[in-house]
Amino acid sequence: MSIPKIVEHKIIMLRKPDGSTQYTLTLPKEYAEALRKEGVDSLLIVFNRGLGAFPKIHGFTEKALTTFMQEHSELQKLFVGTTESDGGT
Repeated sequence: MSIPKIVEHKIIMLRKPDGSTQYTLTLPKEYAEALRKEGVDSLLIVFNRGLGAFPKIHGFTEKALTTFMQEHSELQKLFVGTTESDGGT
């Protein structure tokens, strides 16, 4: 098993004409192109302290992702981990 690629992307803040703010994060081009070739046009986003994105493919539902996360506590820690300032990881 190989370690997934890790990239840094800036969060883009856009101010809309109505005064509200929209935040955008772009996908790595290589990843987006691979998804497009597979016919994937939607992602399931997991977030709390961490952020993850999973292709929305047939059979992979929000419920399936939740079940997977519940069964893998170490993976859960990536998304809900504490900060150094409160004594956690």
